[in-house]
Amino acid sequence: MFGKLLHLSGVFSRTESKTTAIKRALSWITPVIIISLIIPLNMGYNGISSCIVTFVTLYLSRKNPLTFYFSCTALLCLSLYIPVGYSFGKISYAYVVSALQTNSGEFLEFLRGTSLNAWLLTISAILAIYLFARNGQDFDKKYRTIYLIAFILINLNAWPKRMLTATAAYAQQANSALAGLEQNSNVPDNFQIISNHKKYKNVVVVIGESVARDYLSVYGYPHNTTPWLNTAPGYFYTHYISAAPNTFLSLSRTLTISDGVKTEENNSIVALAKKAGFSTHWISNQGFLGEYDTPATVIASKAQHKVFFKKGDYNTNSTDDMALLGELQRVVKNNDNAHNAVFLHMIGSHPDTCSRLNDFPVNFNISHQQKLNCYLATLQKLDAFLEHAHQILEQRGESYALIYFSDHGMTVDESERPVRHGADARQNFNVPLFVFTSDTKKHITDDTPISARKFMSLFEWIAGFDSDKVPALSPGEAAERDITVFNGEHLVPYDELKENAIVQ
Repeated sequence: MFGKLLHLSGVFSRTESKTTAIKRALSWITPVIIISLIIPLNMGYNGISSCIVTFVTLYLSRKNPLTFYFSCTALLCLSLYIPVGYSFGKISYAYVVSALQTNSGEFLEFLRGTSLNAWLLTISAILAIYLFARNGQDFDKKYRTIYLIAFILINLNAWPKRMLTATAAYAQQANSALAGLEQNSNVPDNFQIISNHKKYKNVVVVIGESVARDYLSVYGYPHNTTPWLNTAPGYFYTHYISAAPNTFLSLSRTLTISDGVKTEENNSIVALAKKAGFSTHWISNQGFLGEYDTPATVIASKAQHKVFFKKGDYNTNSTDDMALLGELQRVVKNNDNAHNAVFLHMIGSHPDTCSRLNDFPVNFNISHQQKLNCYLATLQKLDAFLEHAHQILEQRGESYALIYFSDHGMTVDESERPVRHGADARQNFNVPLFVFTSDTKKHITDDTPISARKFMSLFEWIAGFDSDKVPALSPGEAAERDITVFNGEHLVPYDELKENAIVQ
């Protein structure tokens, strides 16, 4: 059998010994096998058929210089995705738009969080490609055209072609979305306020980051991650579902008018609050690269008062989220005559989780993965943050509403990368929603299913006004039985997503 393979590959000849022929065959067959296993399986193409197609493709590519050098170059480029694919699977629009938004701080955090196995697989794949490029040439002048045609036919819809074309399409879509941010931001809002009976002097919206509802003890998690929230007076919504699985896609579908796919950045919650007569404040511990770099900065650009702690990417300095509380205290103290709408944008539990803690203690040891223990500590830190925000508003003695939600959930497990983004499970969309008001004295749990796309309607209802484009809705009125979420490509039913096991 092996002799037939040697003959077919053109290795065995009368002028060389069988031992030499075997060595020559192994010099290209071995790296081809390694490539055929490592690359597709770590691109999210897990079927054995993808491995077979890769092997056959490389065999055919050896016979024609055009296909040979193209294959080597394409596979080298694809291998650079292994650190991502190892943890996150097949490439998607959500990953591409996140990559285009990634700054130096996020990139370094990603590299630090990449497992040793992912790096070993990447190095092995690149080394195998090098060995194939050096030893795999077997150009056949007589049948070169036939091999070229066979190569094209087998790759008409093979996984490398699908991945490369998908990446190009996602990149074009993401670039169009980023370009549209500036265009939309220059379009004035067209809200009309049809009734206005403000309920509270200060309405504070805290925008959290990467908080998975299932890991908060206020919702039943067995470890005490939320000691204050467990009994705090307020409304705690157990079935609030984020609009999308990452910040870029989620905030634009939560804080602007959106049908779930299209968004109207000009018609944002900040523009709405300003139109209703609130003094608007956007205070952020995330980065400010430019006014039109992210949906958050476009939304923030409409605020009358803006504070960004970080001029640059979100990791420009190590400013703690607790600094947001000083700004909140300043706003409510110095604006005696105004009704304030204050938006506090946290860095929260964004990976790398241990770097979010600063001096906050890690009081958990439930996992051998320290980053998971740190993640639970960031939730306890969030609990302390909200307790302090509540105290500031209470001590001011004025009417208030304090609203908290997280932009998206996370995949949390005990793998080598235990806290990561995802889009295929309910936990990626399960997020907390808390509402505290000066006239709420009891701890109330509410099981109403609410989509984050209804947040602006809830905001109007809580604040006490109504507009023509966004109806003010109570939680009961905003309830939806069949909630859909945007997974980065299209809307999918939330109920059809898988359930991840909760680490306890």
